[in-house]
Amino acid sequence: MKYITFIFILFSSFVHAEQFQAPLTDTQWQVIESPLECTLSQSITDFGEAKFSRQTGGLFSLTFTTKSYPATQSNIRFEIAQAPWQNSEERLHLISIPSENNQTTFILSGEFAKQALTHMQEGRFPTVRYRSHNASEEISALLSTVHLTDSMPAFQQCLSNLHPDTFEDIRKLTLYFGLEDAALSENSQTALCRIADYVKIDPSVKRIVISGHTDNHGRKRLNIPLSEARALSVKSHLIEACKVSENMVTTSFHREFIPSTTNKTKSGRAHNRRAEIEVIR
Repeated sequence: MKYITFIFILFSSFVHAEQFQAPLTDTQWQVIESPLECTLSQSITDFGEAKFSRQTGGLFSLTFTTKSYPATQSNIRFEIAQAPWQNSEERLHLISIPSENNQTTFILSGEFAKQALTHMQEGRFPTVRYRSHNASEEISALLSTVHLTDSMPAFQQCLSNLHPDTFEDIRKLTLYFGLEDAALSENSQTALCRIADYVKIDPSVKRIVISGHTDNHGRKRLNIPLSEARALSVKSHLIEACKVSENMVTTSFHREFIPSTTNKTKSGRAHNRRAEIEVIR
């Protein structure tokens, strides 16, 4: 059984810090939900914003962004503070990260960000602390827990519904065909609808480009319609079975003129009997 030991540090000089937090009587949380990204954010008065977020395929993160207090080149400290009404300066130190000069975005990611959210749910305040060019004392920005329970269900539901694929997962696909054949295998059909499922939820996708190819064997005059048929087979499945808009799909066909590998071997020719699909943003 693993035990994680946290170090609590008492900062006697903390009372001299420039401290920022949302008004305890008017803390506002905003949840932004999509199949590609979930965000739970809070404005911090006179400082900027803090947000928990996760993109599909990415790490869970906590990000503090400031409008007015860029960092000096020193260290950023992420900590967990007791609630202000507990009148305690005792803090849990999570991690220190080197800061760049004039840095305005401070990111805590992975397990540390998850720990920060867990502490919030238990009534404590995730905090970032650092030196700024625009303040004589350290900057300290705290996330408030007020009204958190009102927003957590929607945020957690969004996280559980994130799409399983990223753009990089579906950006390129190559499908292979049998000798003198343009029929799609069952696996190819499934892969195409996986692309379609992603395209439907990502408004940044502009088009899907399909190119059909053959090997250099067989009658040359048959390779022109065969390479076209392979491209059109992919296009038809995307539109008819996977319900992609026809306006998004373009095709081209190249016979044997753009081989992916040698045509001198049986395995090489099998790899050249293909259709290539690329998703364009």
